Amino acid sequence: MIRELRLKSFRIYDALFMECNPSLNIIVGDNAQGKTSIIEAIYTLGLTKSHKTAKDFPLIKNGADYAKIFAKTTLKNRDAELEIVFSKEGKKAKYNHIDHPRLSDYIGYMNVVMFAPEDLDLIKGSPSERRRFLDLEIGQVNRHYVYHLNQYKKLLRERNEHLKALNKKHANADELLDVLDEQLMHYGTKIIQSRKSFIETLRKKLQPIYEALSGEKVVKLLYEPSVTEDSFKTELGKKRRLDFLTGATSVGPHRDDCGFYFEEDDVKRIASQGQIRTLALAIKLAVVAIIKEYKGQPPIVLLDDVFSELDESRQNKLMNLLEPETQVFITATSVGDMHLKGLKQYKLFTVEQGTIKGVSTHGH
Repeated sequence: MIRELRLKSFRIYDALFMECNPSLNIIVGDNAQGKTSIIEAIYTLGLTKSHKTAKDFPLIKNGADYAKIFAKTTLKNRDAELEIVFSKEGKKAKYNHIDHPRLSDYIGYMNVVMFAPEDLDLIKGSPSERRRFLDLEIGQVNRHYVYHLNQYKKLLRERNEHLKALNKKHANADELLDVLDEQLMHYGTKIIQSRKSFIETLRKKLQPIYEALSGEKVVKLLYEPSVTEDSFKTELGKKRRLDFLTGATSVGPHRDDCGFYFEEDDVKRIASQGQIRTLALAIKLAVVAIIKEYKGQPPIVLLDDVFSELDESRQNKLMNLLEPETQVFITATSVGDMHLKGLKQYKLFTVEQGTIKGVSTHGH
């Protein structure tokens, strides 16, 4: 739970200070006023990277030398301070004022799950979108996974560069390629095992949540790996000639995918926009349940412009699926987009041109 959030030179904010409600926080404002930047900052503080950009420099306000996100939190009943600073030198993450040079050691202190309009690409987008989702969410509950993934990506780059070098020499293989293959399989197998386990858990959580939100068809989630643990070595050997010609590694977890199905039909082929939106939201709520199970407390939930697309019934179902101890941040262009009658207590922030213009607390 975030008690206080401070931003310095982040996006359009010169500075921001928020005292947050332990349960529900609603951030209201017109488009391009800065409301999404607040939950982007919370997401970034948890995962060390933005959900909107792969690069860090757009997070720094124009003309500033650095951007800082700082929060006073209560995590597992203990007070803690988290901080991330972005500058030309890179980014630094601190937990209770202690630097964490390896970001994989920092990720997981504060868990966050976001649902944003672009999350529809999780279902109808490319396989890389689904791999990114898996990597982010597994990394929150398994720090070893982040390390294994980073090692795998490093080895993959080395292998591809070496394949290109061999091609120039008109050589098919050498001892270094054999060593790279062994190391790639070592870390790749661990990634496959982690993804297989996570998707199996996600599948079990997803079905009842999707039914509760939609009341519709049974949805199936399937892991569609490029190779299995047992076939990795064989397939890598079979494709070595192709890899040599293309200068790229054609099999491995960097080519994985997962699929969503109604009965036997591919969801992205037959589903309506509303069904896809509901399914994407159900997936994120299933991740919330998984993180709570692993960590013993729910993650912070970030809902970016979600309520404007949901009718009153589904808004109520969504809020009922979130446990009372879950801290939630919601953005909306107006309070009119939301049905707030059933909410016991919430804090409303009005944002205008990168400034909080009004704060009000409702309920008891």
